[in-house]
Amino acid sequence: MEWVYHGSKTQGLKMLIPHKSTHGTYVYATKSKEIAIIMSKRCGDDATYSLGTNGDGKLDLVERLPHAFEKMFSNKFSLYTLDSTLFKNINTGFNEVVSEAEVPVIKEEIYTSLMDAINKLVDNNLINIYYYPNRPDYIPYDDSDLIDKIRNTYIRKMHKQYTDREIARWIFLHPNLEEELRIIAEEQNINVPSYDAIKEIFINAQEERPEHEMYIDNALEMYELYSQKRM
Repeated sequence: MEWVYHGSKTQGLKMLIPHKSTHGTYVYATKSKEIAIIMSKRCGDDATYSLGTNGDGKLDLVERLPHAFEKMFSNKFSLYTLDSTLFKNINTGFNEVVSEAEVPVIKEEIYTSLMDAINKLVDNNLINIYYYPNRPDYIPYDDSDLIDKIRNTYIRKMHKQYTDREIARWIFLHPNLEEELRIIAEEQNINVPSYDAIKEIFINAQEERPEHEMYIDNALEMYELYSQKRM
């Protein structure tokens, strides 16, 4: 029997339940233990980190915001082994496979620190890690590739319709991309407030629900760095 793996910050699971995500409502798994470990993160998305490869066979784990990994990988996690025959490939990328039905856990490996597990992958030469502002050559330092991803992956291929809050969050986390993001908002008939109003919205939201948006201080640091470059 062949195995696939699912990493989760939730431990002690006996059955994995489908949940709604970018591609649909599925249980997600991968043939790569390295990817499953990275996906066990506490929080984080395309605006805060990137996972890619330059073709050398190793994954590049790239921090998009200053000190984001400190939060992203600050949790314990479990690596679950699953029966690969229960999954199908819908070409989501990175050897990822999905199941529309519940999947029983074959084995659970418990880890007390995700950051330690990430560092071990680096030490064993299994992945490359880039802390902000460092990054591989194929990712520009101004993060302008994110605009291409929004346009060509999410809007064109996946027909995503953004909300005003989603675009506002992109602007808050990447203020140097504000002009291009506002063009996208206009194309999708979205009204987005000024940067100062956006900042107030997210700071207030964090005060009300501190677990909801983890990267407020990272975004404010990003804005300070951007402001210094413009001076």
